[in-house]
Amino acid sequence: MARTILTSGPENPEDKAARVAKARAERRQRQNMRNLVWSVLASLGLVALLVIVVVRPDTNLVEEIDWQEVAEQSADQLPGDPVVPRLSDLWTSNRAEVTKEPGATATWSIGLLGPEDSYVFVDQGFGANDAWVALRVEQSASTGEVLLGYPPNQVAWMEYDRREVDPGGNNAYVVVLDSDDSIVVVGGTNAKGVTEVASEVSWRLAEENLR
Repeated sequence: MARTILTSGPENPEDKAARVAKARAERRQRQNMRNLVWSVLASLGLVALLVIVVVRPDTNLVEEIDWQEVAEQSADQLPGDPVVPRLSDLWTSNRAEVTKEPGATATWSIGLLGPEDSYVFVDQGFGANDAWVALRVEQSASTGEVLLGYPPNQVAWMEYDRREVDPGGNNAYVVVLDSDDSIVVVGGTNAKGVTEVASEVSWRLAEENLR
């Protein structure tokens, strides 16, 4: 039996135009899909880079200062011995310096960052007067006396409890001790942190007086 072979006729202009248009549309669709995939990958890569570089939880953006070392280096700038609290590793320092300011011959200052986001400062004014103290207690009146330290080395400090008028402020709770050659002021954002630091200062000062 003879086989019949079917052949297509020549492509007319309309069919050709339709075929070309379809091919172009398919290429554009594939190109758009590739561009979308690359955009998503690039965005994910950027987010990952930001997480690694910027939002590292173990990165401390505040420069830590060894206040004990600074105290040793600065001792010759002071007319007396600087107070140097010995605190746990939960405490770090962002400031330790000797300054000259009205109301005191020299001031030894430490800024401390502690547990529960607490901030505590220690200011020791040599030859300090009442105006120097008033600046640190925001001109407030004393709220009484508080015994701080560890038995048997406990010391009476003047308390300035300002938590009602300035809750969470850097001078919200302040205690002041008139020592032999200086006035020591410990203040900060909460009473717990101030009490811990001031108790350590009390212990050190009492030990020195017993020598």
